[in-house]
Parts: sequence; structure tokens; C-alpha cells
Amino acid sequence: MSATTTLKSYRPVTGLIRHTEDALNNLALDVLDALPNHPIFNKLPVSLTDLASYQADFSAARVEARKGGTDRTLIKKVARQTLMDALVKIGLYCRGEAHHDLDALLTSGFAVVSTNRQSRPLATPAIIALINAVSGQIKVRGQAVLNGRMYLVRTSTDGGQTWTLWPEFTGARIMVLAPTVPGTVYTVQFCALGGSTGRSAWSNPVSIMAT
Repeated sequence: MSATTTLKSYRPVTGLIRHTEDALNNLALDVLDALPNHPIFNKLPVSLTDLASYQADFSAARVEARKGGTDRTLIKKVARQTLMDALVKIGLYCRGEAHHDLDALLTSGFAVVSTNRQSRPLATPAIIALINAVSGQIKVRGQAVLNGRMYLVRTSTDGGQTWTLWPEFTGARIMVLAPTVPGTVYTVQFCALGGSTGRSAWSNPVSIMAT
């Protein structure tokens, strides 16, 4: 996509009421990762400090709600709504600030979908970096694609002869693979799910030794 692509037919996913709790929480984490010091989206209607607080409150409320009780369930519902409201405000702001730059909107941390109902093949995503942030984990930073609903990662430890599929991820910016075996070289690829063919082509393969 070029900077001249019109945004008239595209929007960030802000219909969050249908998101699962995990998907909503992961979206908040994606946005918190994407927007600090962003060159375009720098006057957010909700501060990232507040968003981080709402995300932490929601995560804590989810844990408490597992203990049962109507009070804990109500607290979780309120925390979920507060987090959703903040994300909707930020998503709409990002769309307005992106103007005609679809590529910029794709860097907001939100999934971006087309309002055109005609289904088309998805673009091929790309791995930006593989990071050994924590021992036993590999963090995959990927480039999101338009209309990608979910993302699927596969890894190989024998140079691509056999592959292991990991659980689906809701966003491409941060995909954490764990557990990994220290000292083992992992070749990583990922694809986007959706579009007329069901999924995109696999991304470029990138390798890293786990720590």
C-alpha cells in the first residue's frame, strides 16, 4: 500500500464487544507497544498511561473473577467496558489522523479491515525481528496485513524440513513463542488468516538461536 491509498474503505477494528477477553487484552498490549513516541499518533484522546492502567485493571479483574461471586464478575465487566471504551476512542482517533495513509494506520496496533465486502487474497506478512527477550521465549515482531483476522506462526528446528504450528495470535506486532529450548536454532515464519483463500502466503523465514 502506498501513502496515497484512500482510507475511505478502511477502518481499524473497533467493534470490540465481540472480542474474547484474551483478544481484547492482547489488542490493548499491541496498542501499548505500537503507539509510544509514534510520529503520527501523538495526541491520543486517552493517554497510554491510562490505557496501561485500564489493561492492568482488566487483567487483575479477570483473575479475581475466576474465584466466583457476582461482585467480582461485575468488577470485571466494568473493567472490560472501560478498556473497550478507551480502545475505541484511540482507534477512531488513529483513523482520523492517518488521513490517506493506510500504511500508517497499520502501524497503530489495531487490526485494519476493509468495508468492501468483496473478499480478496491477503498480502504476505513480513517478520520485522526475532528477539530473545526472556530465556525460554522468542518474541516475534511482525508486520500486520489488511484484513488479517488472526496470525499463525510455525517454527522449524531442522532447517525447514518439518514444522511445528503454534496457537493463533490476534495481532502480528508481538507474538511470543514459549517455551523454547535454549541453544536450539529456530526458523520462524508466520501467515495471516482470512481473505478469499483462507490465509496468506507464509512470510519470509528468519532464524534465531533461543537463549
